[in-house]
Amino acid sequence: MNFENGSKSKKGLTRRQFLKGGTIAAVGLAAGGLMTGCESGSEKKKDSASKNESGGWSWETPPEPIPDSKIKETIESDIVIVGAGIAGVTAALRASEMGAKVTVIEKNDFPSSRGGHYGAWYTQAMKEAGVEPGDKYQIFRDWVKMCGNRCNEKIVWEYLDRSGEAFDWLINKSKGVLQFIPIDNRYRGPDYYEYPGTHIIAGEFEDNKNNLTPVVYYMWKKSEEQGVKYYFKTPAQQLVKDGGRVTAVIAKDKDGYKKFVGKKAVVLATGDIGGDPEMVKAYAGDVGQLPKTNMYTPVGLNTGDGHKMGMWAGGHMEMGPLPTMIHLIKYAWYCFGFLYVNTEGKRFMNEDTWIQAKSIRILTQPGNVDYAFSIFDSKYLDELKDQIEIAGGQFWDDMVRIGPWKPDTTKKTVEDAIKSGNGFRADTLEELADLIGVDKTNFINTVNKYNEMARAGEDTEFHKRKELLTTIEKPPFYALKFGPAMLVIPGGLEISENYEVVDDNKKPIPGLYAIGNVAGGRYGVDYPVCINGNSHGSAL
Repeated sequence: MNFENGSKSKKGLTRRQFLKGGTIAAVGLAAGGLMTGCESGSEKKKDSASKNESGGWSWETPPEPIPDSKIKETIESDIVIVGAGIAGVTAALRASEMGAKVTVIEKNDFPSSRGGHYGAWYTQAMKEAGVEPGDKYQIFRDWVKMCGNRCNEKIVWEYLDRSGEAFDWLINKSKGVLQFIPIDNRYRGPDYYEYPGTHIIAGEFEDNKNNLTPVVYYMWKKSEEQGVKYYFKTPAQQLVKDGGRVTAVIAKDKDGYKKFVGKKAVVLATGDIGGDPEMVKAYAGDVGQLPKTNMYTPVGLNTGDGHKMGMWAGGHMEMGPLPTMIHLIKYAWYCFGFLYVNTEGKRFMNEDTWIQAKSIRILTQPGNVDYAFSIFDSKYLDELKDQIEIAGGQFWDDMVRIGPWKPDTTKKTVEDAIKSGNGFRADTLEELADLIGVDKTNFINTVNKYNEMARAGEDTEFHKRKELLTTIEKPPFYALKFGPAMLVIPGGLEISENYEVVDDNKKPIPGLYAIGNVAGGRYGVDYPVCINGNSHGSAL
């Protein structure tokens, strides 16, 4: 999550850590390095460059150490994992499989899970389905470019080199209980190209009463079979350091404080900062504050607890602004690549681009709204048939398409949007303008101009590819209301290539690791969709 380099006061947090506004689809509450004699990073003086309106960020001053006299119980294991999201349960399953005694603490009632896409470079499932991987080196270049050159190249390469190995491990371990199915929904345009590697992971469990995703549910239960002990409703409060090494986590349940000692490691897997508006303001910049809605479950639960604990223990946030994962999931589930108009009835962008760009364009339109409208006519299914082959991707195509594109599936989704009030159909453009509530003159002029450019085969306004220019002239006419919601802010503590949290001198803090969305290094500025689902894939 962020920040430029800067000077550091004698005991204060660096400008890199707390520069105001410097930063841009889990669990735990925070504190760290809080024993007497901890090195720099455990005692933090307020930095004038980091002040918010009230005079400072709430986490700038670490809480007082929790004394031993308040500890009700001490639990020892080799590895303590803070957070039971996909990264945490994967780590627990793998570490216990390798012989470690593992404890997981989680502030929620049960593990957290969300989303449906899991991306890897090349897997056994892809081989069996005859899906060839993309050019690994080009994927890497696209990834780094989309992230503004802010990601840690070694961490990106580890994902590309080893994601298939991780998927195959779980494919073989689950032995058919989980089904890994490659899907074909990806953008195929000349720019922002998306590569094969996205999977859905299916599985049926009769006792999955909390409706967890199959992969998280399976790993949770399998890790328990292997001896992993989970403590739910037990939010982490502080890290404990001894001689510079992180040795334990203090957490609190209904009975009071418990100390969880990790003889080999403490692993932060607490998710992102999206549930803490103050941290979003501090680290996610203007873009992070634009979406009006956060829709990824568990909504509001991920409050940057691990980030805070890591900073109190001497770590710092990665260079910012922090990346945002913003997807078009709030209203209709399609936007296609037809004509887009804002709430003034005017076109505002080249519709042939990636989902992050579409989201941000909407959020910067007049009226401070979080939606726009996709406009097309009754020819849309015939036109989509050709477009899917040269464009497509999320919210243009079926989200979990396996095999050829099917017009009936798309038509049903459009009809469902109309029934829900997120889609509109009219016999005339004037009636459509009234239905969506835009200025009629602006709207008619916009459509007429777009039709002229489509007939001429040249977009002189936003320069969309001529292959994607289609007229809007055959009734009935359609509009889909579409718009973005924040999923997660996937960035955080700066880490080494071995996922060790590092201090201001880039030296690992012994005993402390960060994985998943609490860890930095994977991304920067934006979430790259070079392979859809790569955030879940890298958590695995």
